Amino acid sequence: MSNLNLDIFFQSLFSSIGSKIPTITLKLIWILLIVFLSKPILKLVNKTSKVIMERHKVDPLLKTFLLSLLNMITYIFIFFLLIGGIGIKATSLITILGTAGIAIGLALQGSLTNLAGGILILLFKPFYKDDYIETSSGSGIVDSIRILYTTIVTFDNKKVIIPNGALANSPLTNLSRNPERRIDLVISVNYDSDIELVKQTLKEIADSHEKILHKRGYIIRLMAHNSSSLDFAFRVWSSTPNYWTVRFDLLEEVITKFRERNIEIPYNKLDIYNRTSELNK
Repeated sequence: MSNLNLDIFFQSLFSSIGSKIPTITLKLIWILLIVFLSKPILKLVNKTSKVIMERHKVDPLLKTFLLSLLNMITYIFIFFLLIGGIGIKATSLITILGTAGIAIGLALQGSLTNLAGGILILLFKPFYKDDYIETSSGSGIVDSIRILYTTIVTFDNKKVIIPNGALANSPLTNLSRNPERRIDLVISVNYDSDIELVKQTLKEIADSHEKILHKRGYIIRLMAHNSSSLDFAFRVWSSTPNYWTVRFDLLEEVITKFRERNIEIPYNKLDIYNRTSELNK
């Protein structure tokens, strides 16, 4: 009797498994198909989106932000296709996520802040692509903005990733926004130097440089009596793209001209007075 019951049990088990094999096979094929097609789908979405945005001349930063957002939406779409293939109803999943909404909201609080920060940056446009900016998180040339972070590239070609929330809610200096910039230098000379000769030399240096905006005028004045030097303010204007070229040129030209005219640039030194020898005289 027991053997008969065991045979019936195994027959029922094999029959049940056999009836489910086609369904399981179809689900596995569906999952493999979605996984296999996910990469081509992403490429198609990106390519199509780029063509449309280039045709409508979308701002480069907005373009990278939208591409990042579309990629995220595509990933979510693929995820729902996968769970649908497994047999989990999307409505059931949404109900579960809704029930856990508070916990999920707290977990994603930072990400939502960064998403909102990216939207604010795109709305108010404190900078554009290729602008040079200075922030508390670093400085560099703006490369791209995505849904959660902004990428800038430093002059020595390092990428700095800054969360959009931090970037939107902290002070930011855009050094590329205005077409002209002032170059502020402090030129120090020895106390024995001829003040008028120093000023005349600096003026000649500024007059002879082609990339200085001469119409904006110069500021060449004695600004401080330092402990071991006379400090002159040397301020000229240049176009923003030429800022660093002009700055470096001026520093090189100053040292060359000063050496030609025997204008001494001070360095740290210490004068020692021997009072004992004076008392012994």
